[in-house]
Amino acid sequence: MKSVLLIFLVLFSTCKVQEKRAENDGELQTLTQARLQLIESDNYSGSDQEEFLVVTDMKTLQKFYSTVNRTRKPGLPVPQVDFSKEVLVIYCAGKRENSFQPRLFVENETEDQLVLKVENITGNVDTSTSIITPFSVYKLPLTQKNILLQQ
Repeated sequence: MKSVLLIFLVLFSTCKVQEKRAENDGELQTLTQARLQLIESDNYSGSDQEEFLVVTDMKTLQKFYSTVNRTRKPGLPVPQVDFSKEVLVIYCAGKRENSFQPRLFVENETEDQLVLKVENITGNVDTSTSIITPFSVYKLPLTQKNILLQQ
């Protein structure tokens, strides 16, 4: 009888440890996601190839938006960013079908690098086969870490 009680005690205690570990992982993911804030997302980037840009100055940001706004009238406004406190990350997915909606998330973070990964969010699945070139612009607090995109 004591051995059965001991087995139940061990089983229940390990379940609690796993729940706490899952909660801690979830909290860590929420904290890193709060730092990676989506500013803008659209279906036309002007880039046929996949691109990943880390923008640290207004000149580079204006150059990107001039490419995006090349065929738009009126164009998208350039976001106002304080580059002394923030950095922008721009992901252009290249040519895709209409149902592709990329989102970035933090995959891993170490002392010297921040690794981002692309996730395809499926929303309303459209039967249209139009080709789009989606892009997303994210804001992060200024960091000295190397920001990488994991393929």
